Formats: sequence, structure tokens, C-alpha cells
Amino acid sequence: MIRSYFGLQRNPFDTENLSLLEHQQQVLDILRVHAQQGGLCLVLGEPGTGKSVLKQALVNHDPKRMMTPVVNRTLHTYHNTLRILCEAFQIEFEGRDHRCERLLVQEAFKIHRAGKMLVPIIDDAHLMPSDCLRKLRLLCAAPAIFAWARSSKRCATRPASSI
Repeated sequence: MIRSYFGLQRNPFDTENLSLLEHQQQVLDILRVHAQQGGLCLVLGEPGTGKSVLKQALVNHDPKRMMTPVVNRTLHTYHNTLRILCEAFQIEFEGRDHRCERLLVQEAFKIHRAGKMLVPIIDDAHLMPSDCLRKLRLLCAAPAIFAWARSSKRCATRPASSI
């Protein structure tokens, strides 16, 4: 009804075929490079500047190479956030947080070994308690640190002629 009334060819809020503005495309390119290097990245901006469009573009971008679990509701405890992430990876767990953390890190290694990038997205992270954000940052950094340590060991053990 909306499409016919306004004469639109596609749904107005369709997230399948996003058209990014030039500055949004530049930010997306930076985020993709940052995702390859690992670590934590924050996207901040005034309402209406396109943060949600960037989030959706990341989710839609190359799903064969990039896995992007999304936590949309951020008024959660750390325990509930872990459960949401486990659900995103279809990991069933009961018990303490450290068991879920261990399973998530194992899944991250599996994704890394398959040649994929893992880009968890936490929407409205500023609403989360700071201790929850700190724990999530450490959890997300663990696979990247171990992957970097492994690759640097391989480089260090290669003969100088092959570097």
C-alpha cells in the first residue's frame, strides 16, 4: 500500500539493497579493514547520521567471509549478553558464564580457522554497564590475540630467505 501510494519501486525500509552515501561507504571500508585486523571499534554519531545503515551494511556484507552476530537490546547483564551471543552461534549451554565464554572463544577460533572474520555488533552499547563492556572487550580480544601470536610464531620460525 505504501509503495503504490508514494509510487515507490521497492519497500522504503528494505535492508537487502542498501545504498550508502559516500561518507558512509568510506566508514564501511574502514570498518571492514578494522574487522580484518581485530580489536574493538566504536561507531558514534548523532541520531540520523546512518549508524544503523552501517550496521545493516556490515551484516549484509559478504556473509560467506564475515560472520556478524548482532546484540540489539543492550539493557542486559553480562550473563544475558553471553546467552544472546551463544544463541547467535547456536551454542547451547547451561551453567556459569565462564563455560559460555570458553564455548564462544572455541567457536571464534573455528570461524578464524575457516578463513572467516568474526564481527560481533553491539547496538547502543553506550547503554550497557561499563563492567559488561569491559568483559565483552576482553572476550572479543582473546581470539584475535591468540591468532596473532600463532601467526607471529610462524613468521619468527621461517628462514630469512622465505620472508
